[in-house]
Amino acid sequence: MAANTKEALLREVSTVFCEFLEAATHTLLFIRNVYPPEIFERRRKFNVPVRQSRHKDLNDYISGAVADMKQWMDKGLIEKVVLAVEDCATKEQIERFVFEVDVDLTDQAQSPAKGQVQAHSQAELEDALKQVLLKINIADSVMPPVRTDATFSLYVHAPTTIPQSSDDWESLPAEEGGPRGGGGRAGPEQGAILPLKSVQAGALRMQVYAQSFGRQRG
Repeated sequence: MAANTKEALLREVSTVFCEFLEAATHTLLFIRNVYPPEIFERRRKFNVPVRQSRHKDLNDYISGAVADMKQWMDKGLIEKVVLAVEDCATKEQIERFVFEVDVDLTDQAQSPAKGQVQAHSQAELEDALKQVLLKINIADSVMPPVRTDATFSLYVHAPTTIPQSSDDWESLPAEEGGPRGGGGRAGPEQGAILPLKSVQAGALRMQVYAQSFGRQRG
């Protein structure tokens, strides 16, 4: 496959994934009670009910962070995206939602009917991400409640150091961990792991799971 074709496909996958990630972030903040429920409104993404904050500063923060991450994902630099829910006072991580991503273009052969193939791949990808959003919507029913004095951070894992273009993210090698700003600390090394969804659609392979560190409100 020509290099420019690979780059175009990578950007397409990145665009759809980032749309999903923004919707997933808002929905997770709602279902885990990180912010008051009254600041969220109902929306739909990929024909799935999701939540969207009505708070301008929060919306700007999330959309800006996702836009920054997209620049890195467009270049194939992202291995993992993490939303960490933290205790406001101690900055310890209460739980994480982890999105492990792999974009494999080796089998995405160029076809004479290129437009049709790309349209089919995008529809397949959106359908797969739809299934993840559905699973996220019910994750709250199988997870312990989160304390009300929580905040959140976003961070990424990358195979190598990537340019820091925003204060909204901290890029870390895959073997390290820690949220934006380096302040958050995980408790136990692993924590309890709850698999949420594993999908493969076109060039995208993704595993989504939650990690709970046992400091939720009793």
